[in-house]
Amino acid sequence: YGVEIIEGAKPIQEHPFEGNAAFILGNEGQGLTEQQMAICDSYVYIPQYGKGTASLNVTVAGSIILHHFCIWANYKETDREGYKYVLGERPQRQMKRGVCLDPEQVKEERLARKAQGSADWLESEGHQDTQGEGPNEGVIASMFTTE
Repeated sequence: YGVEIIEGAKPIQEHPFEGNAAFILGNEGQGLTEQQMAICDSYVYIPQYGKGTASLNVTVAGSIILHHFCIWANYKETDREGYKYVLGERPQRQMKRGVCLDPEQVKEERLARKAQGSADWLESEGHQDTQGEGPNEGVIASMFTTE
């Protein structure tokens, strides 16, 4: 879904979603580029009330979009304790703070995993979670449960 104020875009509060979704948001000044718009199957927009601004900050807009998607997808609300939400278990750090990997080495490792057909080719070494394997098994899945 493209998030853009264009003809044919549906208001987000109508929850016009179908199945899995990816959202593309443009920058605050110019919106989506023509290339970005070309890959969108449909569009949604966030109605605004009042004349104080021409558009929303991208982070704010993304939060609103994802909130509505989670409601539509019937994700379970996170448990609350007092005035805060209960956090999930934090994954154990896999490397020291401040250690930067060689970008070329990371790129080569990702390309090698992609060539092997691995589903975790976008993850950094030691941080896989996509197939329920590795040190962070199930962490990402547990963040988005529909139970």
